[in-house]
Amino acid sequence: MIKKLYRLLDKRFVFLLFIMLIASPTLCGQNTYTICLIYSHYLTVYMNNIFLLMTYQFAYRFNVFFAPMVIRIGEKVVFTWTYVALFLLGSIYTIIIYISYAFFFGAIPHDTYQLTLLFMIFNFIITGLETTIIYLQIGQKKNFLYLALPVFINFLFHIIFINLS
Repeated sequence: MIKKLYRLLDKRFVFLLFIMLIASPTLCGQNTYTICLIYSHYLTVYMNNIFLLMTYQFAYRFNVFFAPMVIRIGEKVVFTWTYVALFLLGSIYTIIIYISYAFFFGAIPHDTYQLTLLFMIFNFIITGLETTIIYLQIGQKKNFLYLALPVFINFLFHIIFINLS
């Protein structure tokens, strides 16, 4: 079962995200952790949107297995496990970004520590909200709105947070 769910992930998106993560220090420049995480548009405009597209594609591909799984284990269990899987996917992605940026850019500067920590918490919550919106596609026909709304929320969060800080 886990192997089948793993096959639903598009390996090209995973590979692209990995390459983009490795390229982060080059594309962000030799800046600090805070600047590259919060103020750089690279993470929000490119990486997060590729992740959202990958999650959307996963949810769309999961719909093929939806009906047989509902018959086999029940609708409530399928919805619960799918939500947990998507939320964990978003959580793992976010934590990998935070940890790898710590390796790439060093520690968070003391003068921006609270701002960066606040951004990290809000970004984690927003990623959970975005994956929840994409989760709503499960059991439905493919609808572009389930991708467009999380991308819009992603941009809106980034712009609002930059303007407030």
